[in-house]
Amino acid sequence: MPRPQLLVIVPGTWNAVAEGVTELKRYLADEYGGTVIIRTTAAPLSSPLILPTGVWAPGTWRLARRDMELVLLPQAFFSLDWMEVS
Repeated sequence: MPRPQLLVIVPGTWNAVAEGVTELKRYLADEYGGTVIIRTTAAPLSSPLILPTGVWAPGTWRLARRDMELVLLPQAFFSLDWMEVS
């Protein structure tokens, strides 16, 4: 049976924190038996976009998404765009 997967689309101007990415992958593997796929894009996104793929048990995506958006993604990716002066 296909496992839960998470596709993370990161804006090309954002940076990754290796420890945070490792923790995101560990969380998904330990809690849901899933994997993480990370891709970058040139599209103008204001933050990383997370998309569930694979097969998730009923109700688990909502819980996983909350943890990822509130804690794990901010620890894994950041942007310095706010420092740009116009």
